[in-house]
Amino acid sequence: MIPNHSPWIKQLNRTRPVVPLDKDVSGDVVVVGGGIAGVTTAFFILHNTNKSVILVEADKIAHGATGHNAGQVTSYIERPLTELVDKFGLKLAIDGQRSIESGWTLLDEILNKTKLQVPFYRFTGYDGLSSLEQVLLELKNNKLREDGGLPIHSIVIAEEWRHLKELPAEFKHLYSVTPKKNILGLLETHNTDYIAIVAYQKGCLNSAFFSEELVGYLFATYKDRFSFYEGSPVKTVTLKEGKGVLEILNNKIEAKNIVLCTNGFENFTIVNEYGGAIDTKFHHDVAGRIGYMSGYIEPINNPPTALSYFTKNSQRTGDPTGEIYFLMTRRPYEHNGKEMQNLVCAAGPEKVLPNDAIYSRKHACEEDTKILIDDFLHNNYNKHPKQDTEYIFCWHGLMGYTPSGIRRIGPEPCNQVLMYNLGCNGVGILPSIFGGKRISEFLNGDKVEESIFDPHDQRCEIS
Repeated sequence: MIPNHSPWIKQLNRTRPVVPLDKDVSGDVVVVGGGIAGVTTAFFILHNTNKSVILVEADKIAHGATGHNAGQVTSYIERPLTELVDKFGLKLAIDGQRSIESGWTLLDEILNKTKLQVPFYRFTGYDGLSSLEQVLLELKNNKLREDGGLPIHSIVIAEEWRHLKELPAEFKHLYSVTPKKNILGLLETHNTDYIAIVAYQKGCLNSAFFSEELVGYLFATYKDRFSFYEGSPVKTVTLKEGKGVLEILNNKIEAKNIVLCTNGFENFTIVNEYGGAIDTKFHHDVAGRIGYMSGYIEPINNPPTALSYFTKNSQRTGDPTGEIYFLMTRRPYEHNGKEMQNLVCAAGPEKVLPNDAIYSRKHACEEDTKILIDDFLHNNYNKHPKQDTEYIFCWHGLMGYTPSGIRRIGPEPCNQVLMYNLGCNGVGILPSIFGGKRISEFLNGDKVEESIFDPHDQRCEIS
């Protein structure tokens, strides 16, 4: 058994002590959760409003899902655009997709303003497709992007593919063709199952390093309006008229608003004393999936990349029980003080967290998941060593899938003192950043348009 050893946590090298809440305090806004969602939410509130912010984290900043992810930055939603349009209509679905893609600009704004030192790599990444169903889905998604005014993705199909002539004529302007060897070259694979690619903007970011640095910036820049406490798990959230109270350890925090920026597996109770009781079943409805990842070091002979491989059984769907796909990232990484090398990370194996089960990051990284990843890389990644690979990192993290497959961003319908920026749904970095900006708009009293992210599915039990 291999310990849960994340390369992102290892890069932190933090020396700051954990300071828990040790007194009663009050402020304008309490942000619960010290991952990338909570930290960027705090950033945008402080940057865009005059409100004070108290950030509380049960463990350490960025040591949860933010420090145990695959490190890929991408703008797709783990639910096809076709499904979003069916559920919400074209306008809302396109607006939702555009909102996520705005996260690229918001991330640039944060980095430019704060001058953080965290490396951020951006490039064109590729998704490999291996079936007619996958190609048709991406073409339908591309047509909807065109109809809604979004830039279309570049879809390239192998000219030798036997199903090429079966594609509907309405999609002909949405793809190009090329010899199959070019498809395999862009995917860096020798696996001839892949017959098409989707090319669009991707990136690599250590979101734990980013979050830790950003907290430091906030603390230095907004000393009069920002404070944070680690090792401070919330026990109870009590909502009143115009304010809320959090019980943490043996102390309390009172604030005008409370923002939950978590993965949906909080071990605390929410009590609404003003209006109908909040249906807190969402704590149990959110489906947990444990994602497993491995990483090894190789010479820095190739540029950063992010590749996703959809095998013939893969499905791109918000259903947490669907078949998974594999993804691989490569970026420069300084390991043990040595000169920069490339870190190759792969992710794919996932396990559903049983109902009422408690996830622990202390559990070891199971050997069979490492073997699955190694087998996949051997069968797909051209540059994977043929000899036994030394995986110096093997880690896992918990993802929370909301019932709708859509992130929740906005006020609780039963009592708007409580707000949400939660639900990883497998892809977290850009949605978290956009969610933080949207929360700041609500708190600033701006006119905020209706969105697919509004938490309508969280209903009151009106007595």
